[in-house]
Amino acid sequence: MGTIRRRNSEDIRQRALETAARKQREGCESCAASYLDLAREHGATEAEIARAMGSAPGTNRGLGRRRLLQVTASALAAGAAGALLLPGRASARSSLTPFATDTRASSVPGFFGTDSCTSPERGRVAGMPLEYYVGELGATKHNAACFDENTAAFVTPAFTHGYWGVCGPNESDSDPATYGREQASAAIDAWNSNVSLGGRTIFADVESGFGGWGAPATKDDNVALVNAFISRIAEEGFIPGIYINNSDKANWFPADYKPSVPFVYWVAGGKLAGSMCAPCKEGCDTLGDTAAAWKDDAQHLAFGGMAAVVWQFWLSGMGCGGDFNYSLQNGYSKFTPVTVEERQAEIKAATQTPSATTTP
Repeated sequence: MGTIRRRNSEDIRQRALETAARKQREGCESCAASYLDLAREHGATEAEIARAMGSAPGTNRGLGRRRLLQVTASALAAGAAGALLLPGRASARSSLTPFATDTRASSVPGFFGTDSCTSPERGRVAGMPLEYYVGELGATKHNAACFDENTAAFVTPAFTHGYWGVCGPNESDSDPATYGREQASAAIDAWNSNVSLGGRTIFADVESGFGGWGAPATKDDNVALVNAFISRIAEEGFIPGIYINNSDKANWFPADYKPSVPFVYWVAGGKLAGSMCAPCKEGCDTLGDTAAAWKDDAQHLAFGGMAAVVWQFWLSGMGCGGDFNYSLQNGYSKFTPVTVEERQAEIKAATQTPSATTTP
């Protein structure tokens, strides 16, 4: 097992300032604001920000003082919005973007996000709310390079998480547990190398496209590999997650699969995925349809004793050019694992009606 290369504040601060200046040159002021916020969180002074934004290499002219103040004030607003963790949909993050806030979201429970190669333009199509993002950190094989910096900047780093394309046991001469830990270490290194990431949930993306799954590997081999992966993620202080579809979890894992540590179950598809009105269709009630489908089906799905937390209810192949997700959690800093027992208690509490009160 290799040594994990951790990010230090000086490195994060410098790269965040450089990225902010580049985003400003490219004309994305909201993106620049997001990275200035990250730089400030890691100790950047106003003087450092002024130097980075006012005299960045390659710019024809520096930012005026008034414009710099506007950008840094926007960054502070974004940071305050994340820190407050307001349960409602109103967010200062929305004001940093050229996209209008969809007021329909205020009446729908839960939060909506995107993953993989989905751009902010795709994610906000037809007024869809974009509140968190899960991008590809990389893959052991077949890396699709599906990480969109602009989407990460849109939601801010605190709401940006990652997944690693995990390769199955067939692609290594190592024992499955060793191979799983090696891949987890690579995922952690990738997280540490990406300044756009602040969310501490790292998902194992388990699907055939990343290679190595299926025969001749056994279900026990698959369990050993995945358990080693999520354990390694947890050892480094991250929250492990697993993305998998229903058929793969049934074919590759035993029905009584027991994970080595709790994980965030990210449901890929399911019988009601794509059944809602298309996210990119104007006048649709995609939000309400999705929340209802979650309540009717997705919330009851489980894997390894863990209940669904994130649901990928719409794939780019269904149309709209993006992958869309739903969760009752807002994704700030982390997603939290939920056990089947905890989910059952949540459902019971939500369906109970208050008992009648009698007056003596």
